[in-house]
Amino acid sequence: MTAFAGGPRIVALLRISAPGRDTTPSARSWCSCGRNLAAFGQRKVAALIADHTRHRAVCPLLTEGKEAA
Repeated sequence: MTAFAGGPRIVALLRISAPGRDTTPSARSWCSCGRNLAAFGQRKVAALIADHTRHRAVCPLLTEGKEAA
């Protein structure tokens, strides 16, 4: 038996990189359902963040069991 058996697991992830001045921010939205999107540039990263938030509300892997709660 592993230490993580039955424990929490990562189902979705949003990684944002904003390294500093005069550089291009980037983001990656990943989900166990098969979603794997990337964006580069301030406007596209902001749009991907909003889209990732919407995805979390409708993805069956993330909403599963919430109806019972």
